[in-house]
Amino acid sequence: MGAGDSWAQGAAIFEIGHRWGAYTLHVGVRCRFGGLESEELALLDTGAEWSVVNGELAEQAGDMSSIGESIRISSRLGLLDGTLHRTDIHLVCDRGQGLTVDGTVLVVPDWPGPPVLGYRGLLEHMRFALDPGGAPNEPWFYFGMPGSEDDPDPRLLTG
Repeated sequence: MGAGDSWAQGAAIFEIGHRWGAYTLHVGVRCRFGGLESEELALLDTGAEWSVVNGELAEQAGDMSSIGESIRISSRLGLLDGTLHRTDIHLVCDRGQGLTVDGTVLVVPDWPGPPVLGYRGLLEHMRFALDPGGAPNEPWFYFGMPGSEDDPDPRLLTG
């Protein structure tokens, strides 16, 4: 990262404690899957192995190519089976530029919960940070492509 480069290319206000049907999105971020024009509010879950969408959303997104690998996940909803697919995941921004990542999602046909943005196949391919914000109700989600340096950017460290 050069002297004039920014750590993140975009930032968006994220939702805290947003109700999604019977579920609560503790960290909800806006995104678009595949060829969809409409935005989804997805659960950002760094502890989730895979990003997860239901069959209906996968069908609407269209641009999902099956990798063919079947996966069984264990979630708080029990054991669920799905298939891995490749698709573009676009993070929507309020400032700067949005980010599109060629990601891998697990399509679970009967997934009852919200879309989930997980680590493998998505978050591992980008840099991101959550900032609680200085103003009430303005928490920020920062995102960008990873840097090429081996060491952390010194501008992010104090002392």
